Amino acid sequence: MLPADSVRPSDAAQTAQTEENQAPPFLGFVGSYTHGIDSKGRLIIPASFREPLGERFAVAPTPDFKAVALYTIPGWLERRDELLALVKINARAQRLLDQFSKYSYVDCEADAQGRLLLPQKIRSWRLGDAREVDVNGATTHIRIIPAVDSREQDMNFDEEFADPLAMIAEMQKGQAF
Repeated sequence: MLPADSVRPSDAAQTAQTEENQAPPFLGFVGSYTHGIDSKGRLIIPASFREPLGERFAVAPTPDFKAVALYTIPGWLERRDELLALVKINARAQRLLDQFSKYSYVDCEADAQGRLLLPQKIRSWRLGDAREVDVNGATTHIRIIPAVDSREQDMNFDEEFADPLAMIAEMQKGQAF
């Protein structure tokens, strides 16, 4: 009889196999990719985003309304519910909810090649005639922005946050920065 704390080879093999079969935990949408939009308005969804996004998802404005977002259906519902709650606090938020609803397209899906046909109305509103876009993880959603705007935002970041560690330290102290 084996001691209670020993592991038989078959147990170790089974444990390793179980660990291999488990999907890693979802860490949020992260990473940045540059892709083109073809003449039909289709965009390739980066492979690393496809599984966590799900087979069915929503296309809608980003929380700041400045770009196109891809949300999981639960993520889109959460954003919608946040806006609905704001309407109860301040009637002006109705305009935000209306705009979010106007440019929301739920039950979207990618084709077999991982391409999404971006709805023309939101594409025109936030991407204009851009043919090259950055598809960025934004933790809770995927953000799509013209590549030229993304490069400009990167440069502005460096100017605005010249010393990010100092800013973080000040925030941790509870001081305004």
